[in-house]
Amino acid sequence: MDGLNIALIVIGAIAAGMTFARIVSGRSEGPGGQATGRSSLRRELMQMPATPIAAVKDGDRVRIQGQVLARGPLRTSPVSELACVGFRLTVDAGQQSPSQRVFEQEEFDSVVVFDGTGEAVLHAPFRLELDPYDARSENVPQVVIDLVKQTGANITMFGVLDQLFYVETVLQPGDEIIAIGRATVEIDPAGRPPSSREPPVVCHLRGADEPVVIADAEQ
Repeated sequence: MDGLNIALIVIGAIAAGMTFARIVSGRSEGPGGQATGRSSLRRELMQMPATPIAAVKDGDRVRIQGQVLARGPLRTSPVSELACVGFRLTVDAGQQSPSQRVFEQEEFDSVVVFDGTGEAVLHAPFRLELDPYDARSENVPQVVIDLVKQTGANITMFGVLDQLFYVETVLQPGDEIIAIGRATVEIDPAGRPPSSREPPVVCHLRGADEPVVIADAEQ
């Protein structure tokens, strides 16, 4: 079986979150197309009225906006080595368009967002529409090359190494984001403030039926 068609390779498991790395045989539309798609989606998302977290009703599909909080141990992104809530790394290879996706790794636990009225907990799976922290094909770091090689992908079949293009997306505490998903409102056993409701409740957006969308808030 060709190395590029190997199924999902699980690196590890994280409680209440997810971690995966895989060799992918799909095509990528390239950085230009991805950026255009993110901008278009963001405009579409912003047309949906925002709901203050304190006003979210159980069962509604909502758009919330707020700041990412650190509620647990942070992880380190593999390339930029930033302390973060989660990250996504993709590597494409080849000069043709669309290029070939040869590596993908994503690590996220639940994400906590605060908007001044309350907190919401976002649960994977996520559809990440965040602008990348780093995206380039020149001076590809050795760590990227090593990660691709660890999957068994034969990157020499694509030619020289400068045909690799990687994108690292990082979500850090303090980032301002918007999120869209189906809400559940549950009694908070910890009774943590701030909660304007009695008894204290916490809002959850879960990716059970469809992924929770996470995108950059407009600056």
